[in-house]
Amino acid sequence: MLNDVKTNSLVSLFQLEPQEIKHAQVLSGVSPFVLRRVFGFWMLFVLGIAGIVSVAPGLSMFFVSMTFIVLLLFTFLIFYQSRISEGWPAILYYHGRIGVVKDPISRQFLFVAPDIVKSASPMLLKPNKKAVAIELDTSALSDNDKFLLEQAIWPSENKLIALSYFKKRETICDAIAQLLQKKRTPTNFAAASARVTS
Repeated sequence: MLNDVKTNSLVSLFQLEPQEIKHAQVLSGVSPFVLRRVFGFWMLFVLGIAGIVSVAPGLSMFFVSMTFIVLLLFTFLIFYQSRISEGWPAILYYHGRIGVVKDPISRQFLFVAPDIVKSASPMLLKPNKKAVAIELDTSALSDNDKFLLEQAIWPSENKLIALSYFKKRETICDAIAQLLQKKRTPTNFAAASARVTS
C-alpha cells in the first residue's frame, strides 16, 4: 500500500522514479557509463557471432535463424534490464537524505536522515563481497524506523549495508563523511514524487 511521505520519519522506505534517480547524487553502484560500455562490448560480440554463423559453410538455415533469434532476444533482455540511462545505484544522496538500495528492480531505497548517521566504514560480506556499512545512532528511532531497518537486504539494528561495486570503499566512505559535514536539511524531501511503502 502506498502512503504519503512523512517528513518526520528518520527512516523511510521510498520507491524512486527514473527521473529522480538521475537527479540524485549516486555514491555507489553501477554507473550508466559502465552499463553502456558493457552493452557496447555485447553488441560487438553479437555482430562477431552473427558474422561467423552467416558465412560458415554447411550450417542449416534453421540453425542460422535460431542463432540470430537467440542473439536478438538476449540483446533485447540486456538492453531492457540494464537501465543504461540511470544505472543501478546502491547508495545515493537525494534531497538531504542518504539512501541505500533495498530492491534494485523496483528502485526501492531505505533513506535515513543525516542526523542519525554516525559514520561509514568499509566491511566485507561473506564470503568476499566488498561493502560499506553506514552506522546509525538508533537511540531516537521509533519502532517503525527499526522495523524498516530490518527490511534491508542485509538487515541490521544499527547499520545500513550496501555493496561498493566498482568503487573503492574508502572513496565512498569519504563521500558520505563530506555529506555529513554539510548536514543538509531535507526540506524538499516531501515534495518528491517518491512514495513510501508500508
